[in-house]
Formats: sequence, structure tokens, C-alpha cells
Amino acid sequence: MRRKGFWKYGVYGVVFVWGMAWLLFFLLKYQYHFFYQEQNQLFLLSREYLLTGMLSTGWLSRQVGDFLTQFYYYIGAGPVILTGCLLVLGDLLRRLFQQWGLRSQWWSTLLALAVATVFAVFSLHHGYRLCNIIAAIGMAGLLFVAMLVAGKKRWRQVLASVLAAIVGYVVFGLPQWGKLQKPNFYLEKQLAADNEYYFGNYQKLFAMVENDPEPTPEMTFFYNLARAERGELPDYLLRFSNTDLGTFHKIGPETPRLVINNMNELYWVLGDMTFCERAAMMNNVFSADNRNVRMMKRLAECSLVSRDTLAAQKYLRLLSKTMVYGPWARRNMKQVEPRYVQKQAFVPQRDTINVTDNAHFIMVQLLDHNPANIAALDYMLCSDLLLKDMDSFKRDYDRYCAQHPRAKKLYQEALCIWLAGTQATEEQWKQYISMPDVARRFAQYNQQRGNPQFSDTYWYYFDKAQPPKWE
Repeated sequence: MRRKGFWKYGVYGVVFVWGMAWLLFFLLKYQYHFFYQEQNQLFLLSREYLLTGMLSTGWLSRQVGDFLTQFYYYIGAGPVILTGCLLVLGDLLRRLFQQWGLRSQWWSTLLALAVATVFAVFSLHHGYRLCNIIAAIGMAGLLFVAMLVAGKKRWRQVLASVLAAIVGYVVFGLPQWGKLQKPNFYLEKQLAADNEYYFGNYQKLFAMVENDPEPTPEMTFFYNLARAERGELPDYLLRFSNTDLGTFHKIGPETPRLVINNMNELYWVLGDMTFCERAAMMNNVFSADNRNVRMMKRLAECSLVSRDTLAAQKYLRLLSKTMVYGPWARRNMKQVEPRYVQKQAFVPQRDTINVTDNAHFIMVQLLDHNPANIAALDYMLCSDLLLKDMDSFKRDYDRYCAQHPRAKKLYQEALCIWLAGTQATEEQWKQYISMPDVARRFAQYNQQRGNPQFSDTYWYYFDKAQPPKWE
């Protein structure tokens, strides 16, 4: 009797362990790709939107899938929703297999979990949409109901199954097959840095990147953005050998998708709303169905900063019909938040025509309008230094720091190289070098150039490192 009870209830334990395993994996090891999926779709609570494509195949599964995906915005919601959908699919398949004659509870459950596992593996890909699992749930549910209604006669079961399959195809569509692949932890690291920056968790971002033995260039890109917003970019520029500022990228037909995704963040920090808007629009073009809610919000932000009221209201009205971004949109429709008003000082007041997305040219325009734009200044000077372009660095430093010197150790070290190379006078050394320790250590370095003891200095980078290449 006890053995029979074990076989009867042990199957529930297997299902519980299976569900918990996937939930914990997604929650602890693979949560950031859920945020990426949420940001790359847009679901509006409006009659017009809900009725769009109603007569097309799979309309209902797409709408339900996108409705649930919008809640991936909240931490932990994605793993819970996906695991819940997989369990619902598995339970419907188990019941359906039993209706088809597989009476064993164990075998029907194991077979159902095997199919659900395939969909779980498909979901490891960041582009596999939840609507495919919803389509499978809808189809399995209709077939199960059809079998119940048909009774035990075989011909009625066959007829009901055919009719249910036709209705399911029209309403839910057929789920697309994904790729059987391993978890992409390399991409997950990049998405982690992206989203911790996006949500403003800078301390978590700093710890994540600094504790990674091999941070990716995309990770250092967001690390540098956060440091720049705090005025700390020159203090941490040389911390990583593969640091990425983003100022050497140009958006073109061969530009990697992740670079296109990221460029709007660089222009936003620099303060160029025109190129930020351009990058956001291009990112939106490459999104599924051209509906990217993160870029829609960024376009609204650009319009708020640029004081383009009509454009801002257009995007805000759209976002006001979403459940997640609605409160933010309605708040800014009434009164623009102070952070956007403060950023308006970065926007040039005179019209210009840019024929290039050369970052140096863009930063010159921004700084000519507002020399107090520290982020643009640091990105310009640091870009010069990464390229080892000392003439451009000295020219830019004199142009924007003559009246208000930017007293940073990195810049002082770079100035030492220029002063030594031009055989500057003692008066010039006193004019530019305000940190006695830098001058003293520079003298020591010249006696043992290339010594790893000085690996934390720009002199060591200048002698040993390979500069980045322009794209």
C-alpha cells in the first residue's frame, strides 16, 4: 500500500523538482535576458492595438504573450511567468497524452516534461518569444477539450482533434521551433551590465565588472558610462585592458546589433539629443515588429530635453497606455521631471547640420555650447589618450581646460609626456603640472620605462598598450 502511494504521489515530486530547477536557474543564473525581451516589445492597453491583426493567424497567442512579457520589467517576474507557462503546458500535455491512450501517469508526465523541457531550452535564446509557448498551450488545451467532448468513439475523437487543430492554428498559430543551444552566459554578462546601468544600480554594476576576471567590452562600455556620469571616467579609464568608450563606433550596415543597442546611451550621457534620437530610432527599426518600449521611452526623453513638446506628447501618449511605463508617462505629460529640465542645458541652442557621426566633432559642438559638460569633456580627452594622440589631447585640453583646469591624475600624466616631448620650459611645467607626486613619479618612470610597477599610469599604457581602431 505504501509502495502504491509512492508511485501515485511521487510523480508530483518530480514535477515540483523540475519546476523549481528551471525557476531557480532563470532567477539566479539567467534573469537578464528577460529584461532584454521586455524592452524589445510594446504592448498597449488600447482597443485599436488589441484589434490590430485580429484576423491574422496566431493573433491571440501574440497578444497574450506580449501582455505577459511586459511584466518581465519587474525583478523575478520573468522566471516566474516563464516557469509557470511551462508547467501549464506540461500539465495539459500530460492530460492530452492520457486521453490519447497513454494511461500511465508516470510515462505521460515524463513525456510531457520532456516536451516542456524542449521549450525551456528554446527559451534560452534571447529572441525566443513567450507567444510561442502560449501557442503551444492554446493548441494543447483545445485538443484536450476536444477529446473530452468527443467521448470514447475513435471516429469522433479524430474528427474533434482535426477541428480543434484547425481552430487552434487560426487562433493561436503554430509555435515556432527555436534552437537547441546551451545557455549563452557571455551574452548574459553583457545584458547584466546593460540592465544594471539602465536601472541605475551603479554600485552593483561596478562590483560586477570589477570582479569579473574577463569583462567584455560591452560591460566596460556601461561601466565607463556610469563613471562618466559621476565625473570619474579619467580615474578608472585604464582599469581594464579592453575598455570600450563607444566613441570609436559608427552606426552602419555592418555594425553589430549590440553596438546599435548601446549607442543611444552614449549620446544621452554626452548630451546630444539629435544623435541619441537617431540611434534610438535605428534600434527600434531592428526590434521585432519595430516595437521597442525602451527606445520609445528614450525618444520621449529626447523630446522632453529638446523641448519638442508635440513629439514628446506623441510618445508619452503611447507609453501612457502601457501598464509598466504608464505612470511615468502620465507624470511627465503633466510636468517634466527635474532631471530632464537640468539636461536641457546640454542641448546647443543654435541649429547645426552634422554630416558625420564622428564623436570628436559631436563633442566639440557640445563643449563649445557648454564647456561645463564634464561628461563630454572627459570622453573627448580620454578618447584622445586611448588613441595616443597627444597633439589632439593637448589641443583639446588647452581649448576647454585653460580657464578651468581638469585636475585629474590621468591628464597630468599625459601632459608630462607632451611637455617632455616638446622640451617644455620650467614655467610650462609649473603651468600644467599641479600634482608634485606625478612629476616625481614621472622622473622615476623615465629611469625604468616599461616597468610593470607603473602599470597603473598612462605612461605605461603609452609605451605598452595597443590603441583601439576606428571603425
